[in-house]
Amino acid sequence: MEFGLVGEINPIESISFQKFFLTFDIDWASDEVLEYSIGLLERANVKATWFVTHKTPLLERLRGNPLFELGIHPNFNPLLEGDFSYGRDYKEVLRYFLDIVPEAKTMRSHCLGISSRILSEAKKLGITHESNLCIPMMAHNSSGGGGFLQPYENWEGLIRCPYHWADDVACMYKNKIKTSKIAKNSYLMFGFHPIHIFLNTEVLSRYESARGYFQDYNLLRQYQGDSPNGSCALLGRLLELQ
Repeated sequence: MEFGLVGEINPIESISFQKFFLTFDIDWASDEVLEYSIGLLERANVKATWFVTHKTPLLERLRGNPLFELGIHPNFNPLLEGDFSYGRDYKEVLRYFLDIVPEAKTMRSHCLGISSRILSEAKKLGITHESNLCIPMMAHNSSGGGGFLQPYENWEGLIRCPYHWADDVACMYKNKIKTSKIAKNSYLMFGFHPIHIFLNTEVLSRYESARGYFQDYNLLRQYQGDSPNGSCALLGRLLELQ
């Protein structure tokens, strides 16, 4: 199985997207938690897209790996709640995160916050690909299969890349993906979070019970799980398919 980068997708060339895509929403993870995920991908020597939320020395490590690409993970939630921490409007929010990753060509918003205006401005600022459409495969069947929507180019030339599995969503579905039944030459994009990989989250309660210790690595380790349905366990099985 071949892994690809979101920024390499060309909707008119199926060979560019008939593969697996591993994406990671960093979500302000501590350096120890983020490094845990980076190590897994480095050892597997596979391509991965990282959607960045904050400055950290580890960004240079990610940039130094030719198999990785950095995108932005803008957070519009504070703006919607009257908090201008990241900017006084959506344009300023986009620029705030692009200041962290000025080379970014890909984007996924925190909590998938999006609008046609945001997409238009992102395109003007140099974003070529975005991935905010989450169509959980588990909502359709229990085995996985292929992607239900394929990448497409919108009216402004922005390439929209749906994704089909997210660890923060999968832990709330009763049915679980069966990697043995995944179609090998299909378009499938997976969304992971370093915190869920570190915890091996299989149910939301594990994540919630650890919430107070996200920045305390030693205490956080006490909340790691070993379920075969956890985020880290699934990532491991996907990496074994290459």
